[in-house]
Amino acid sequence: MNARRVRSCAPTVTSFSERGSLENSLHSTVDGILKDLKACSRRLQAALASYQDEMQVLERLYYRSKNQHRAALFFKRISEIRRYGWRLLEVNMTEDVHLLRASFYGATVVQSEKLMRGSWNHIPSWSYVSFITERFKAYSCLILKTSERVREAYYHFSLAMQSGAFIQLIVLFAGLASRMATLLTEMSDCVRGCEATCDRVLSAIDPTHKPSFIAGSRTSKTSEHFLSRQSDQPTPTINPDIPLEDFGSAVSREETLDLPSSTSVDARAVIRKARSINSDSLQAAVVVEKVTVTTSSTRKDKTVTKRKISSTPADQGRSKKAREKQDEIDDIFGF
Repeated sequence: MNARRVRSCAPTVTSFSERGSLENSLHSTVDGILKDLKACSRRLQAALASYQDEMQVLERLYYRSKNQHRAALFFKRISEIRRYGWRLLEVNMTEDVHLLRASFYGATVVQSEKLMRGSWNHIPSWSYVSFITERFKAYSCLILKTSERVREAYYHFSLAMQSGAFIQLIVLFAGLASRMATLLTEMSDCVRGCEATCDRVLSAIDPTHKPSFIAGSRTSKTSEHFLSRQSDQPTPTINPDIPLEDFGSAVSREETLDLPSSTSVDARAVIRKARSINSDSLQAAVVVEKVTVTTSSTRKDKTVTKRKISSTPADQGRSKKAREKQDEIDDIFGF
């Protein structure tokens, strides 16, 4: 079915069957189906409301910048996602979900949500459910097409940012495209869930029906693919001719070494040794020596105080021998 003409097709004549015509063992299955349809309806309605808000912002920006940027390449992408976005809102996907739920209560038009709060008492016909299923398939195609256009537009917006021209406007459009792509993913999951629920209804009505839609999460599909790849790989074989590697013998970690009792440490000897080390370190004296420096007549006598640390008396003797007689020139330059 063409996605553009999905709303032009008139629904088939709805015929109902009594609840008693269905086996009692399938009543719990129908209860689960109605519960899933209600959850999908709420998720889809919330996603469409958020998507409509994004489209209104896009529409406002579109008309504000249409006269100035209508010839730009990035603006053509905006026109495209705008056209697909409004088409997606026109189909009114939540209406079909409500009609499918109302068919279990013997109603062809949803007048109030209170009608679907009680227990279900009818079963829709197989042709009506298959018609709703085809509509959901068309919705999935339309959402997929819109998602492709939005992602392509986001890619072109990212390239247009590199030029730096009209960067603020392009960033706004890129943010809208990113948000719309996220909402389209949510809507796609909801529609696929409704499609799977329709298959369950058809299986309950007609036991010979083979489900054409297998619902599964992305993680389960990824894990199954990974496991299938692992099963396809041949298992490694061990050649008996090659000797095995020698890893040595195992050592028990529970065995402990018995220390001799004669190696006891005397605390008094340790204290004496510490005191002797402290007394030796205090022998390093700080010698303060005053040296009088004589300069020319224009300078006054200066008293320079130098602090010199000597560790032993032998170092003091070496410093005295190293000091030689200084002349006037050395005194001037401080040598």
